[in-house]
Amino acid sequence: QSLSKHAMSAQEEQIKYLTEATKKVKEHAFYMKRAIDANDLDTTLSLAADMLRELKTSLLTPRNYYELYMSVLDSLRHVEDFFSSLNAAGTPVVEIYEKVQHCANVVPRLYLLIAVGGVYIKSGEAPAKDILKDLIEMVKCVQYPTRGLFLRNYLSQTSRDKLPDTGSEYEGVGGNVKDAYEFVLQNFSEMNRLWVRLQHMGGDKSTRKKREKERQDLKILVGTNLVRLSQLEGVDTDCYRDVILPEILKNVVECKDTISQGYLMDCVIQVFPDEFHLATLETFLTTCTKLKEKVNIRTILQSMMNRLSLFGEGEGRIPPDLDAFRLFNDCITKILEERSNLDLAEILRLQTSLMQFALKCYPGRLDYVNYCLGMCASVLSATKSESLDETSVAEVEELLSIPLSSLALQVLDLQQYSELLTYLPYENRRQVATILVRSTLFSGGSLDSVEKLEKLFKAITPLIKDDEKESSGAPEKDEADEAALAEFKEEQTLVARLVHMMKSPDTDVQFKILSMTRKHFGQGGVKRIGHTLPPLVFAGLKLAHKVKKRELDAVKVQNKLKALKEKQEKIEQERKERQAKKAADPEYEPPGPLEDIVMPDESAIPKPPATSCRKVFQFLHEIVTAMAVSYPDLSLKLFLQSAVAADNCKFKAIAYEFMSQAFILYEDELTDSKAQLRALVLMVGTLLSCSNFEKDDYDALITKTTQYAAKLLKKPDQCRMVTLCSHLFFVGSAEDANHYHDPKRVLECLQRALKIADGCMASSAHVHLFVEILNHYLYYFELHNPLIADKYLTGLIALINEHIDSMDHGEQRTEVEGMYRNTLRHIARKKEEEETKEKFKSIVV
Repeated sequence: QSLSKHAMSAQEEQIKYLTEATKKVKEHAFYMKRAIDANDLDTTLSLAADMLRELKTSLLTPRNYYELYMSVLDSLRHVEDFFSSLNAAGTPVVEIYEKVQHCANVVPRLYLLIAVGGVYIKSGEAPAKDILKDLIEMVKCVQYPTRGLFLRNYLSQTSRDKLPDTGSEYEGVGGNVKDAYEFVLQNFSEMNRLWVRLQHMGGDKSTRKKREKERQDLKILVGTNLVRLSQLEGVDTDCYRDVILPEILKNVVECKDTISQGYLMDCVIQVFPDEFHLATLETFLTTCTKLKEKVNIRTILQSMMNRLSLFGEGEGRIPPDLDAFRLFNDCITKILEERSNLDLAEILRLQTSLMQFALKCYPGRLDYVNYCLGMCASVLSATKSESLDETSVAEVEELLSIPLSSLALQVLDLQQYSELLTYLPYENRRQVATILVRSTLFSGGSLDSVEKLEKLFKAITPLIKDDEKESSGAPEKDEADEAALAEFKEEQTLVARLVHMMKSPDTDVQFKILSMTRKHFGQGGVKRIGHTLPPLVFAGLKLAHKVKKRELDAVKVQNKLKALKEKQEKIEQERKERQAKKAADPEYEPPGPLEDIVMPDESAIPKPPATSCRKVFQFLHEIVTAMAVSYPDLSLKLFLQSAVAADNCKFKAIAYEFMSQAFILYEDELTDSKAQLRALVLMVGTLLSCSNFEKDDYDALITKTTQYAAKLLKKPDQCRMVTLCSHLFFVGSAEDANHYHDPKRVLECLQRALKIADGCMASSAHVHLFVEILNHYLYYFELHNPLIADKYLTGLIALINEHIDSMDHGEQRTEVEGMYRNTLRHIARKKEEEETKEKFKSIVV
């Protein structure tokens, strides 16, 4: 509490000092402006000196001194303008120059001399280089750090547009670019010396902390000189390499100050152009190894690498004769050798920065990336502790994540990448694996070999398999929040999308890829397979069609070869017969030349696949069966999908097996009425899509399906599904070879549906169901089902007319009436059409 009171007291004193000094400045400035208006030089100089005398204070902190300094400079501009106007009116500047030197106090005199010096240079009465040299020598007499820094800053500001730079109006008699940069370098050297001295003005540890903060407030004053140097037009690459940079680096090294070295090295990187850095990279990096141990060398190197990386990515390119990677690596190696106390995280950051530089500037050099990873691996292997701290873990994770965006699957070719993954905890490996999968998907490549896929699965193991030390990789709904569950689903969706990238033109290789994927996905546990195995099933279905096509093509080729061989044998037999006839009768003339049969090269003949289509379906059967217990609803859909594919491939028995498995799941696992309804709709659709079942098998399947429909819990569902099942008994037209027509069973289904609908009177749904059944009757009537007679349609229409008026007015009745009107319009239209009017005329509406 006493410390806080002391701090408050010191702050109040600062405000008091600043307020009093600012008040005096404004007061002197007011009278000074009146003297300027009166064109009174002597009075103006006297009052200006009084105003500038306030800058002699040593009571203010640098931040408050800066406010006072800016207030004084605002008024000092009027003095500069006054000197210019006097010179324009005919007063020689040298006369003003001499008068100013009579000022008694050093600080005010030097500020006024700098103000006059600026006018002196602009007047051209003396060479700019002489005046600048005179001023830079005079300001040396102020050695108090704060006062000296601000005084030299004023000199830098005043002279910035008056330097004898190449192309400026002061070049020539006024000097050249050499005079310009020597002036700025000298000012920089002196300001840096003053800035460093501020740190060593005595005091205890708390005072030193305060000094460091004050120095941070003042650093821009020193850095401005480097900006001035970078703005000189006459400074080219040679001048920078041979003169300017060596002088700057000499000051940096010799000052032996941590704050100064770190700040000035960063300034050099930021203010000078990339071309200069490329020409002097070795010199700069050599200096980095000479900096004090407490200087954060990593931020300096990282800043330089980032700067050159942007240059390398843009229009410019790193010169081929400059091995920048080697230079940076040599520098880092030397630093690591000399600074044995560097912590692990900092070493990893250095290598991460070097790897980023290599990725951007040398995109084709994977050996550079692998080298950086290898260095990190060797450092980590030398670590004695069993586990890494959180900071080091985060650095390793970033190190492994960075190359993924540009390299994607190529990282799997890096020997050290997988080794580094082992140093991460399970959770961090999972994060890296997620980024790897995203990068792989974004790259748009293909996983076309078992070896490549094996490497990928090894790298993303945390996503496809639980850690042996962890209880479960998938959060339970009652144990984890929704965000964790959503994250898990997103990760598994990403893994599942990898299946769509598994593409090989060779069906045998593709089957090996899918089999190996099944092996890895199967280890993921119940929670994962619901996301990862379904896409594998669809990839297998796609493969089955390709294999079947390949088998058929191979059969066609073999048949053609067999025909060619038979033809060749016949021709050969004919040739032998002709030769025999010729031998027996020399005058025998053959009827014409025989055709020469050229057999194709065996290497060009497509071979049948090693993996048969049946084996692919067996593979699919195993996958879906493995999911059946945990995901019955999904497995049933997959069995039905597989049945359609098997039927398309003309495998009747296999298609029947898939349908049987779907029926078993329906009976054993589906208990929810809504799930049963959805499943039955799919089962009916599947059976209608298949056309190659044996008659007895098909009859058994559709009978079972109709029985399931009749046992649904809700009567309206029963009615609709039995009606739908009627279509299973009337498939295809009479001309189709595989048609199946059983008119009697169709009529039985429709009549049973009517009976069920009649029992739904309590729910007022019976009329709606009647209209739906009427539409189905019409459908079969138009298809010429012999048992669907007009009397059924007439009777059903009469039944609907009888019940529709008893319905309550409301949305449900409006819907039924609209549907019924459409049906009646359809019947009326059929009565008018020439082709159907005879058939429909007996229907009474």
